[in-house]
Amino acid sequence: MNTLSDRYLLTAEIEHLYAHYCETLDDGRIDLWPEFFVEDCLYRLTTRDNEERGMPLSLVLCKGQAMIRDRALALQKTVMFRSRRQRRMLSGIRLLEGVDGDGEGVKTRASFVLYESVGDEPTRALASGCSHDVVVRRDGALKFKQRLLVVDASVMTDSLVFPV
Repeated sequence: MNTLSDRYLLTAEIEHLYAHYCETLDDGRIDLWPEFFVEDCLYRLTTRDNEERGMPLSLVLCKGQAMIRDRALALQKTVMFRSRRQRRMLSGIRLLEGVDGDGEGVKTRASFVLYESVGDEPTRALASGCSHDVVVRRDGALKFKQRLLVVDASVMTDSLVFPV
């Protein structure tokens, strides 16, 4: 990023990536979830306690786009569940200085909250936390190389089988 205007443009592009990601999942298009990632990606969901203690335990761990594809297919074809709607809210999207270890990509950070409405029950918050991501440009499009989602609570609901 050479100039301030380059940084603003990249920030807007990354905000669009996040908005499109959330909108796609909120619309129930889990089949499109893998397309937001590069082949050699990492998607990991863990608790704040585990992350702060350096413990590798993950609630969800997908190493590579193929594992994300498998998870998306499993959620579409094999999971039995009541009709539900989810809504993802992101705020405070920040581009952090530096790049990932390969010398490519931008490290980002954002706060998130995931809400869910099931049947005629009131909407409830499922999870809140912070994402630590690496975004790269491949074939002209921004994609996630890493999504590390750290939830604040130590106890998780079973609905977190769906992507955050």
